[in-house]
Amino acid sequence: MSIACKWNWHNTGHQVWYDDSTFETLENTYPLQFYDDFLGSAGGSVFDDTMVWGILEVGASTNATVEIVADSSNGLFRLFLAANAEDEDVVLSHNDNRNFDVSNGLIFETKVDVAALPTLTAEAVWGMCGDHNLVKDDITENAWFKLDGSGAVVVETDDTTNDNDDIATGVTAVPGTANIYRIDFTTLANVKFFIDGVRVATGTTFDMSNLAGAELIQQPYFGIDKTADAGRGTLDVDYVKILSNRS
Repeated sequence: MSIACKWNWHNTGHQVWYDDSTFETLENTYPLQFYDDFLGSAGGSVFDDTMVWGILEVGASTNATVEIVADSSNGLFRLFLAANAEDEDVVLSHNDNRNFDVSNGLIFETKVDVAALPTLTAEAVWGMCGDHNLVKDDITENAWFKLDGSGAVVVETDDTTNDNDDIATGVTAVPGTANIYRIDFTTLANVKFFIDGVRVATGTTFDMSNLAGAELIQQPYFGIDKTADAGRGTLDVDYVKILSNRS
């Protein structure tokens, strides 16, 4: 590891230390910092809706699961769809308790391994959004990464008016390889997406400036869902970091 530092990181006005080979942020001067490395009991017993995170499992019992992975180096949280022919939706979020104002120059960062690409109708998303909906396209306040069985990573934003769907990044996720995904809300009229430190989807302006009031207050969100088929998919989340100014 080689640690680098920038005094005005991405023109945010903040000093940030980062790994200059992976571009993971390490230390910073943001006043609001949320970080979870998913270190804890296997099976995710602390995720009982009384702590920070909430989980959702739609499907027959013991099929689709969300849980901390046992004996995982550095800590991993897994979202898993089973092969049962049924509607399934697995979600890790803050259970619709939205604490993060994206207008405060917020940065969302996560390290994710799409350990098994979604198949058939299954799709995976991760990023920031408003309240959960089983139909992901019906969540009208969001900025996230998304992929299906092709492995091609796309990005989306919606601010209730400006809706950008399935914008190509040129990056294909490889099962077994973790990537660092970042969303930069520093300028709401021009939200930026990065994968492994490289800005992607640069040909599109992601304007989220129509958000107002409660719409600006969002939550981190990871989900995989499918309609009634035998599709599968696995998402392994290594860590989540959210950096922000205060209101």
